[in-house]
Amino acid sequence: MVKEIIWSPLAIETYDSIINYLHYKFGEAVAKRFVQNVDDRLKLMATRPKMFRLAGKRRNTYLTSIQKKVTLIYRYKPYKKQLELVAFWGKQDPFKRPD
Repeated sequence: MVKEIIWSPLAIETYDSIINYLHYKFGEAVAKRFVQNVDDRLKLMATRPKMFRLAGKRRNTYLTSIQKKVTLIYRYKPYKKQLELVAFWGKQDPFKRPD
């Protein structure tokens, strides 16, 4: 069981960017659904942190899909019983404002 979930500055920035993108492009309902999906996934990760796919050869770094086009990269620190959210990655460009 994880005691603490830590958000890196990059995770906060990419999370906010994806929410803004979804809100602008698809509306408030889709953005809220994304936030709910993240909350649900964090609860699952807190109980079973090693459940998801390893991120290549990086030790204790995992990938999990939040939605079809959004992946969360996180690091599990077993001795501290912490999860560090590294970044959210989407196939769209969340930093570029869509036209």
